[in-house]
Amino acid sequence: MLELDKAIDEDRIAHGKKPLKKTEKTSETKTIKESTTDPESGYMIRDGKPEGFFYLDHRTVDSKHNIIVDVHVTPGNVNDVDPYLSRIDRIINTFNFNVKYVGLDAGYFTNYICKGLADRNITYAIATKLGPHEKGKYTKNKFQYVKEWDVYACPNNCFLKYKTTTRQGYKEYVCDKEICSNCRFKDKCLTGKSEFRTIRRHVWEEYKDKNIAFLKTDKGKRIYKRRKETIERSFADSKELHGLRYCRFRGLAKVSEQCLLTAAVQNMKKIARVLSLLFFKGINKIFMLKSEIYCENLYATA
Repeated sequence: MLELDKAIDEDRIAHGKKPLKKTEKTSETKTIKESTTDPESGYMIRDGKPEGFFYLDHRTVDSKHNIIVDVHVTPGNVNDVDPYLSRIDRIINTFNFNVKYVGLDAGYFTNYICKGLADRNITYAIATKLGPHEKGKYTKNKFQYVKEWDVYACPNNCFLKYKTTTRQGYKEYVCDKEICSNCRFKDKCLTGKSEFRTIRRHVWEEYKDKNIAFLKTDKGKRIYKRRKETIERSFADSKELHGLRYCRFRGLAKVSEQCLLTAAVQNMKKIARVLSLLFFKGINKIFMLKSEIYCENLYATA
């Protein structure tokens, strides 16, 4: 990613280090399972989900009426993060929507997504998640980043100082080995055979910090709460009421047709309900208006 490479070089220069030498990225050969009956599907392995060949329906809804505004189908082995920003751009360009806020689950809590949304002037409320860590040991959340000094403060009030910026875009902060060896928290802080603590911070991590801060506000909590009332409800209805729990066809194009038709039916029901509510509200307004006129006339003639 050229944008990330540029950010890495800028960060290294800012810390008095030379930019990394450009290397040719060799693509690793991976053995990908392929279905003999539907080669376009993807083999999905996720925690809490069934394992096998699936398709994924990436769906976007509006927060007011839960109208489905975008449906995008991919094989089951595609990460949810991959198509997200391009689908947001498509929605904005197609419908000229003024998207101000989005609510997403923890699967989208990545530096790439947070920066992409910030670049589009969209405020995001994304559920946070901890990275891989050893049970019973201090996580990264126990360490406070001090932006003015570009250091991390540990629970023992000592500093982890900048060491380098890796090719993957992570800045490494390390503590002095002597400090860690005499620390009263070393049993809870150090893992394995480590003699000092290391914290990694991505060059785009400030965009994650903005999300964490926004989630603590009342507005951030309200926006994220709407997620379970909108997109989760939309998926639940499509599975329970419209048979979208299983693919009825084979091939990406036909599965996309099924998902699009299901979304169209759901939207028809939603739009009909919204119009009926507007219709009755209009009748009530006319009735109230006539009542006021009648009362005025009655008062005038009294």
